[in-house]
Amino acid sequence: MLRVSARRRLHRQFWLCAALALIGAIVSAGTAAAGSDSDSFSPVTACDRLQSETGPAMRISEAQPRPSAGGLPAHCEVIAYLDERTGVDGQKFAIGLHLRLPEAWNGRFVFQGQGGTDGVLGNGDALPGGGQPSALNQGYATVTTDAGHSNAPGPLGGASFGLDPQARIDFGYRADDVVTRRARQFIQAYYGRLPTYSYFLGCSNGGRHGMVLTQRFPEHFDGVAAGAPAFRMPEKGLAGAASTQGFAAIAPKAPDGRPILAEALSRADMELLSKAVVQSCDEADGLADGIIDNVPACRFSPRTLQCPAEKTASCLSGAQVAALENYFEGPTTAQGRRIYAPYPYDSGIATEGWRRWILGTAPDSRVNAFNVSFGATLAYLYMTPPHSPLASEAEAVYDFYRTVDVTAAHAGIFGTSAAMPESSVQTISANSVDLSAFRQRRGKLLLYHGVSDPTFSALDTLDWYKRLANAAGGEKETAKFARLFLVPGMNHCSGGPATDSFDVLTPLVAWVEQGRAPERIEARAGATTPWPGRSRPLCPYSRQARYLGSGSIETAESFVCTAP
Repeated sequence: MLRVSARRRLHRQFWLCAALALIGAIVSAGTAAAGSDSDSFSPVTACDRLQSETGPAMRISEAQPRPSAGGLPAHCEVIAYLDERTGVDGQKFAIGLHLRLPEAWNGRFVFQGQGGTDGVLGNGDALPGGGQPSALNQGYATVTTDAGHSNAPGPLGGASFGLDPQARIDFGYRADDVVTRRARQFIQAYYGRLPTYSYFLGCSNGGRHGMVLTQRFPEHFDGVAAGAPAFRMPEKGLAGAASTQGFAAIAPKAPDGRPILAEALSRADMELLSKAVVQSCDEADGLADGIIDNVPACRFSPRTLQCPAEKTASCLSGAQVAALENYFEGPTTAQGRRIYAPYPYDSGIATEGWRRWILGTAPDSRVNAFNVSFGATLAYLYMTPPHSPLASEAEAVYDFYRTVDVTAAHAGIFGTSAAMPESSVQTISANSVDLSAFRQRRGKLLLYHGVSDPTFSALDTLDWYKRLANAAGGEKETAKFARLFLVPGMNHCSGGPATDSFDVLTPLVAWVEQGRAPERIEARAGATTPWPGRSRPLCPYSRQARYLGSGSIETAESFVCTAP
């Protein structure tokens, strides 16, 4: 009996070892495939073969092998146009795709979302941030898209596509799906296999596209990094009108009678405001260092700077205070319905980046504030039916934005028509907190947002994250698949007195592929900040960076992410 039992044990051990060896071989083969499949292909031959992918709904304009040059590795470059058609007023439309397939492929795929209202093809690469090499240079197959339209020149050029119902849908969400599917088709044709892992990176409108993918097409990507996401773009476009009207009302007039928006608040006025905010809120995190880490504890009011009488260099006029409150508190309709989120008071509100978005720098009525460009998108892209025509002049866009009835326009962004049965909020916004399908497939969402973002409010993203947590079983459960990193002082996607240089791709890959959730992301300040080279940890909400009490305050190692 003992000998039989021993033989049985040996028999079981043999098959166990054999099974483990087989599993190891499969894993090793998969790992090797991820890193070396492209070695079995000739890039020239593979690029030539991609021409055969052309079909009735796709035209390939370029499929060429590129040698290592200009900072790019050897790769196959593909430019294709999907679903070409003639739309409203004879405009030509197509969904453009720019794909780069590296000769030394790592088995992964990155889709880079673009800013603004898209409309440009992009360079087909993806930048992870933090001074890291591009995704293409790291061995990823990469793609960008124009989201279904090509911007025309002039102040209406980035918005006129909104007159076409299908172009709205393509921009809103359809191009994300179509481009992803076609890119994967090319990848399989070129390498003989699909990517092992797929990632999406984007900031601003690119961040919106990332959120669209987690909500509408959760099957496509394993990891998404969405920065300063424009997930309520129509609402923000209308909020911009309300804030522009507030600042225009207090601005001096140009000879043509239009307000000189840039002079509503001088640079000295904004510097006064910023310094007061820092003085009031900086030490709430336990350290006076110019960085406001404890954002929820900042309860600043510009009324503390209001002049008791005449305006002087050391105070703000009552009209300036009212205009600032109108912007920071967020607009409402005439019935008191909130249109968009409030904005946090933070250290980065006196920067040129903030000014260029909200007030501009023009010394006359030819306003160059980026915010005013939303006037064209509000009229053509967000309102249904579109408010058109507008004269193709910057002054006409400015006049519309500073005079539009905000309450009536609010109804317009929720409006529909026979030609446009979905409102722009339904088509473009990505405000759903139902990420159950994305979560079920073990997808990971990494959000980041600058607290001093002048256009898309960090508080709006924070509110969305809180709503997601409520829907997903609480903050602890949510942190298993979605995390939000606030960046104090950072303006829109970058800039400001902030540690605004950080890599989002590396921690996202580690989270997806190794299960290592990002407990902190190291970020570094740039040369134009008050503290060049300073490093700090970015912490997942609701944790905040805290000084350990010893060591240099210029290095991230002296800080820990902890609950406030």
